[in-house]
Amino acid sequence: MTFSTDSEVSLNELLDRKETRVKQQQEWLKRHSLPIVSFTVNMPGPVKMNGSSRVVMKAGLAAIRALCAKQGWEIIGSQKIVENTGPEAIVAIKAPSASLLKKAMMEIENHHQLGRLMDLDVIDVRGKTVSRDGVNQPRRRCFLCEEEAKVCARSRRHDLKELLAKIEEMTHEYECYA
Repeated sequence: MTFSTDSEVSLNELLDRKETRVKQQQEWLKRHSLPIVSFTVNMPGPVKMNGSSRVVMKAGLAAIRALCAKQGWEIIGSQKIVENTGPEAIVAIKAPSASLLKKAMMEIENHHQLGRLMDLDVIDVRGKTVSRDGVNQPRRRCFLCEEEAKVCARSRRHDLKELLAKIEEMTHEYECYA
């Protein structure tokens, strides 16, 4: 797929990319025998690669590096993937356990200025995704109304323009003051 900014993507393109991502994750698990972080950007609407999504990816990767340095965890390998379907990264981290790694990634999701726009999935060495429920943490909240995010997304409670305006505001503020 060729990369171009602000191009709309179809549902089929998103599903194809998800399938490819799962294969890449399995390859990384096999290669490194460590838990991995699969990082995608929460970007509503048909345009996934834009200025805001690039800001979120850059900020998220910096937050992961800083957290690992603070914890004394070694990043064994990382790969940034840039597609029209949105920026992604895979990071293999030598952490004491996948559940501790998940809790650390949730700290970023919950407390980083752009954390609500980051999806930091942790996959253990057996290929199982460590869920928030699995580490006794509540589900994520909508950044507009504080309802459970999945409820708002499924019901399309908020207008796409309203969501994108809020995301643009968040990323602009981050770039100006971070």
